[in-house]
Amino acid sequence: MWTRALAILSVTAACGDGLPAAGDQGPDGDPAAGPPPAVIVLIGDGMGGGALDAASLYRHGATRRLFMQTLPYQGEVRTGGPSGITDSAAAASVMATGVYTWNGRVALDRDAVAVETLIERARDRGWRSGVVTTTSLPHATPAAFSAHAIGRGEYLGIANQQARTTRPHVMLGGGAAYFAPQGPGSVRADGGLLGTLAGVGYTVVADRAGLDAAVADGATRLFGAFAFDHLTLVADRGADSREPDLPAMAQAALTTLDRDDDGFFLMIEGGRIDHGGHANDLIDVVQETLAFDDTVALVTAWARARGNVTILVTADHECGGLEVVTPRPAGEYSGVRWRWGAHTNARVAIHGDGPGAEVIAGAVVDHRWVHAIAAARMDGVALVAPGREPIPDGELGDLRHRAAGQDVASGYGVGFNQLDALWLDATPRGLMVGVEGLFEWNSNAIEVWIDVDPGAGTGMPGLAAAISDRDGTADAVLSASSLGAPSGSGLAFGADLALIAVGGADPHVEDLADGGGLRGLRVPFGAAEDLGWRRAALNFGAVRARATPLVRMPGQGLEAFVPWVELYPGGVPVGARVALAAVLVNSDGGHTSNQALPSFPAGTANPGRVVTPLPGFVVYELDSNADGVVDGDAPPVIVR
Repeated sequence: MWTRALAILSVTAACGDGLPAAGDQGPDGDPAAGPPPAVIVLIGDGMGGGALDAASLYRHGATRRLFMQTLPYQGEVRTGGPSGITDSAAAASVMATGVYTWNGRVALDRDAVAVETLIERARDRGWRSGVVTTTSLPHATPAAFSAHAIGRGEYLGIANQQARTTRPHVMLGGGAAYFAPQGPGSVRADGGLLGTLAGVGYTVVADRAGLDAAVADGATRLFGAFAFDHLTLVADRGADSREPDLPAMAQAALTTLDRDDDGFFLMIEGGRIDHGGHANDLIDVVQETLAFDDTVALVTAWARARGNVTILVTADHECGGLEVVTPRPAGEYSGVRWRWGAHTNARVAIHGDGPGAEVIAGAVVDHRWVHAIAAARMDGVALVAPGREPIPDGELGDLRHRAAGQDVASGYGVGFNQLDALWLDATPRGLMVGVEGLFEWNSNAIEVWIDVDPGAGTGMPGLAAAISDRDGTADAVLSASSLGAPSGSGLAFGADLALIAVGGADPHVEDLADGGGLRGLRVPFGAAEDLGWRRAALNFGAVRARATPLVRMPGQGLEAFVPWVELYPGGVPVGARVALAAVLVNSDGGHTSNQALPSFPAGTANPGRVVTPLPGFVVYELDSNADGVVDGDAPPVIVR
């Protein structure tokens, strides 16, 4: 049995001083003779670039001074998912399983099939495992590593799985209400799960003193739920708090998991950064981020002293759209602005240390890479890089076809409102539509008119002229449009549906939103007097301008995913093809810009409120070899 006595580390603002070098393998420097491998994934829930900047400024008076930012390998993570902007359950599920899923799902794929998690993988390979969090243990991120559920809110069912089925060797966090027996401190209607856990060898603890004692006594399985629901926010804790903080729980988990000669996997979550972001509370975001960074420092020092540990530090998504606008000295909170109280699509950082983590250096990856790196280390094999899988994340480089480009300088403000290129791809699950360009927050609207059977004459030949539904924001914009169908082509274009985003609206595929989404214009999708609200995900890259113009960002823009059932309710027909045209209009929909794809002729001014035919459309063969299987291989063709 390989063991190492290690005193609990004291983490300070200068916590990086004196740490062993990255990649140290143990006392004799020989990986083969050293300790077994271990993988530790640390997730700062909601921790975007603004949180890192604000926390670093508060502690150090400068950005990029957090401990995690000193780790040797640094990269970025694209955070979108199949639903559009991701939630914690879907993002954590991707990291835990390597498989994309819809928002709200817990370690199930998009067909609701359970997928092996890293904790289950560890169990099957004889490794020990653990989850540590500042949220409730059945909450989205720890749940995705230790349970399977169709909905993230199935807390009792998730807790049952954690205690009765998955049984990570260490479970530390909040959520006592989901494990305790029926009574004032529980939401259960039975005898609870604590006796079950104790019966299979867990030392069950309820406070910091109990945790310390259990570790000192040599516990091999630990369960601690230290609050009714989430642990107390750092900024609200008193000096006499009985709850352990995140570094203390991490240290307890490390000591417990490393008591035998097998490897281990551990997920540690700083879960309440996200709650500060939702509340637009800078103090909570900064203090929770600093506690998380202290935990990264402690874990890294422990790992480098032990050797043969792979560390990955990242976030599931950004929350709140936090930006530092007025940096202030150490000890003061900087001036910031927020976008809103929800998740955003911003990239997040990924930091790494130890064997296998070098692949993230300078790379832009997605969440599947966290699973791929961990799985390779568990299996003792070379990394298998995740393949291309387009998702609506606003980053268009993984779409196969750049279908049309722009020939006209924007009449709606270069750097604010411009449509630079139309991108398309056909996946087994649906149509991907990308509009590369720049878009002004809370202003104007982008419309993509879609004909699901070009030439058949079933769609709306006059486009918006026949629409009379003005009940919703997006519906009213479509109905006010001054557009006509493209003319001059031998192939008739009649719109059956329209994708629309008003003012940068970005609904999830699960949402039916007033300000954007997919609208059906004719039966069976809807009707001109009562537009059908259909399901589609719309998402933007870093291309929504606020107050100041942006520089064009090639390969970024609006990206939409439309499930095939929304375009072809009876299934995609043999030889199917689709025709599309995009245009930018003002916020009431009646004034047309000169930004269309395919493009207006060079030199075209804004058509304004004059009825104007679209300059053309793109035809995309979905089943190019007419074998009844969507392939999308053939390049789209512009028709004018």
